[in-house]
Amino acid sequence: MALVACGGSAETVSPSGTVGPGADTPEEAVLELVDRLNAPDFIAAIDLAVPNHAALASLAEGATFSEVADALRGGDALVAANFWAGFAQGSGSYLTGTVTTAEGSTVSQDGTDFQTIVITPETGGDRVMVLRDIDGYRIDLFASFGPGLADKMLAPVERLLGTQTDDARVILAELKDIVPSLLMATSLPGLSPIVIQQLVQLVELITRVG
Repeated sequence: MALVACGGSAETVSPSGTVGPGADTPEEAVLELVDRLNAPDFIAAIDLAVPNHAALASLAEGATFSEVADALRGGDALVAANFWAGFAQGSGSYLTGTVTTAEGSTVSQDGTDFQTIVITPETGGDRVMVLRDIDGYRIDLFASFGPGLADKMLAPVERLLGTQTDDARVILAELKDIVPSLLMATSLPGLSPIVIQQLVQLVELITRVG
C-alpha cells in the first residue's frame, strides 16, 4: 500500500485522503487521465477515480482486510495513486501516447447512470471506459476494469463473508455499492463467457450480505 514514486510532481496528498472534483465532461476526464499517465503524475490522477474504488480493487492485489478498511475509513487517495501507477505499467499501456476519444452511450443500471467513452489508441483497437458524475466526471474502476479484477476478488470476498470483524463489515458495506458497476461491466464489448460469469459470481457473493 506504499505510494510509488510518481515523478513530475511535487504535489502531496493530505493525510485525510481527500480528493478534488472530477472533470467537467466524460471526455475531458479520459483525456486528463491520459495526460497524467503520460507525465507520469499518478498523484494528479487521483481525482479521476471514483472514491473508494481503488481501496476495494486492492483486494485483488492481496491487500489485507485491515489495510482496505483503513483506506475506506480515511480516504483512498494514496491507494488510487498506486492503482493508476500499476495500471499505467500494465494493462493501461494503451493510454500512453496520443489517443482519440468519442462519446459513447449513457446507460442506467440499478438506478446508477454511467457514461461510456470509446478510446482509440495509436496502436488501434477501440477500448471502452465507463464514467460517473460524482462531483465531476470520474472513471468507474469496476465498470471499466471489473473484467480484470473479478476473478482475483472472488476468494477475498468469500473470506470476508465468513469474517466477523469491524473491518470486514466496513468492506462488505462498501462492496454493495459497486454491484451496479459490476453489472455494467458485463456489457463491455469483447468479454468471454468465462469473464462474464466471474463478474456475475462476484455480484452473487456481494449480494449475499444481509
